[in-house]
Amino acid sequence: MNATTILDITLPDVGEGIAEAEIIEWLAHEDEAVAEDQAIVLISTDKATVELPAPAAGVLRKQLVEPGTSVPVGSALAHLEVSAEAAAALQGGAAPAHSEAEPPRRPQAAPVTRRLAQQLGIDLSTITGSGPDGRILDIDVRRAADLQRAPHAPDEERMPLHSVRRAIAQSTTASWQAIPHIVEFRQIDAAELVRARDALRPRATRGGTHLTFLPFFVRAVVRSLEQHARFNACLDIERSEVIYRRTYDIGIATATEEGLIVPVLRDAGRLSLFETADAIRALSERARNRTLSADDLAGGTFTITNFGSYGTWLGTPIIRSPEVGIAGFGRIGDAVVPVDGAAAVRPVLSVSVATDHRLNDGLHLAEFLDTLSELLADPILLLADASRQERSTD
Repeated sequence: MNATTILDITLPDVGEGIAEAEIIEWLAHEDEAVAEDQAIVLISTDKATVELPAPAAGVLRKQLVEPGTSVPVGSALAHLEVSAEAAAALQGGAAPAHSEAEPPRRPQAAPVTRRLAQQLGIDLSTITGSGPDGRILDIDVRRAADLQRAPHAPDEERMPLHSVRRAIAQSTTASWQAIPHIVEFRQIDAAELVRARDALRPRATRGGTHLTFLPFFVRAVVRSLEQHARFNACLDIERSEVIYRRTYDIGIATATEEGLIVPVLRDAGRLSLFETADAIRALSERARNRTLSADDLAGGTFTITNFGSYGTWLGTPIIRSPEVGIAGFGRIGDAVVPVDGAAAVRPVLSVSVATDHRLNDGLHLAEFLDTLSELLADPILLLADASRQERSTD
């Protein structure tokens, strides 16, 4: 009989400050044979929901974590029985554990305490004993039973905060507390923007591109960042340095069932209008299908949130650390505005931009918004690359 070894399948460190993940679903059963790289468990971090593969062919002997449980990076998730040769060949992803699975340590408690726990329906493994060497005493069991019976108001329901929502809460709170925000708002005459989108949409559709206003927003932001480099930067406070980024990696805030995530549109300055639209759509579909990788969610230099897609007129976006800026675009709608000294009804776009006051002052923000507003009010400069792609679809 060939020698086998039990490996601990551990939660890997995927970078980007991920400290924990939630087990969503086991994709392989206990005592099931699995192939190398076969997905065995679905996990969710604050960045994405991903599948973890088996590092080698073997048998999944034990699932150590229940679905719905959050565990820190490095925690053992399962025991996988593999050949000794496979275990020796592995360089990472699963840590050799032992030749046989170690049985869980039995909680220390007297027989009478164990009977009391059984009567009260208390799992001794969930209790930290207050006796010598962690021994569980009767008082520990009764205290656990009291907590278990603690009444809740009949008109409320307590639900666990899942990992993505918990991460959103933590990251937005940290950004709001650490970054001194300054925000400016503008209303932009969007008549030419609407006209440009409507004129290009038929040709975009013929080429298989779904053209919305968002690609125009992305291109306008990139062109503005090219002229105002201090908004495409981040701060290294410990070294008292400003880091200027040479590429324009734009985060696109995307709503999913799990919560808001921000996939990154890489090197957006190299994309034409139609290419931008196609790339945004692909990222959004992968976000909603939960197939984004950790790399898709890392390394943004500036973020865009299009809350106008939900019908919102105006909002105050929160900067995503370590970035120093974020632009929010509201719904385009008709409004009465002055035109040549007379009242007129025009389509108006509301824009808000927040920046880190440690790097940028109100003057810098006003200048950035001046550029952004000019580009959106007269979008002909944004269409130079689009015209080339339009001709290719004729």
